[in-house]
Amino acid sequence: MTARPYLTGGMFMAMLKPVKPNMKKIHPNHIFLFLWSGTIVILFISAGCNLPKPGQALTPTGDFAGTSAAQTVSALTTQFAQMITSTPPPAAQTSAQPQSLPTLTPAEGVKPCERAEFVSDVTVPDGSEFSPGQTFIKTWRLKNTGSCTWTTSYRIVFESGNVLGAPPSFNLPVNVPPDGLVDISVNMKAPDQPRDYESYWKLQNPQGVIFGLGSGGDKAFWVKIRVIEAGQQP
Repeated sequence: MTARPYLTGGMFMAMLKPVKPNMKKIHPNHIFLFLWSGTIVILFISAGCNLPKPGQALTPTGDFAGTSAAQTVSALTTQFAQMITSTPPPAAQTSAQPQSLPTLTPAEGVKPCERAEFVSDVTVPDGSEFSPGQTFIKTWRLKNTGSCTWTTSYRIVFESGNVLGAPPSFNLPVNVPPDGLVDISVNMKAPDQPRDYESYWKLQNPQGVIFGLGSGGDKAFWVKIRVIEAGQQP
């Protein structure tokens, strides 16, 4: 049997010389590997100390230190393999893609609540002639082009010009749904002075908001007459 070499104290201290610390982050597997290597070195040193001295007879107990070292190495190897297997790999960092928000667009073709459209003069077209003080009934036909129903709480209101003897405001005669038609009539009287006259009117909702014709709801509807001397009429 060949005798195993003895480790001197200097060799042992050199093997246990501290490693210069690394400022980088050390993985747990590296720490375990370092401890595992140190344990192997210590076990081999212990086994060397138990070798028989020159001239000493061998005992029938066998190489206990060598067997113990082998068992320890086997156990540590198994534990190290399990640790490597059970350690999850670092999660890959992926940059999250920003989610694009849907573009909001204004609704097309949305009707305003209150709009009107002039359809026709049912009576008294523009330029109709009357004698001074003559009475007549003016009738307009309008269409509800808004999205709200005109109820009988809606009113016809005088805006400008000459009121022509009519009340300055009065209620609608019937309810008018969207896209519905209505004939609006009012009693009027020609002024005493012969000349041309104009009278402008709009609508008013129950809350007092005034609106009229056109896309902007700001145009009035009117009546235009001419007052002449009685002898001048054809």
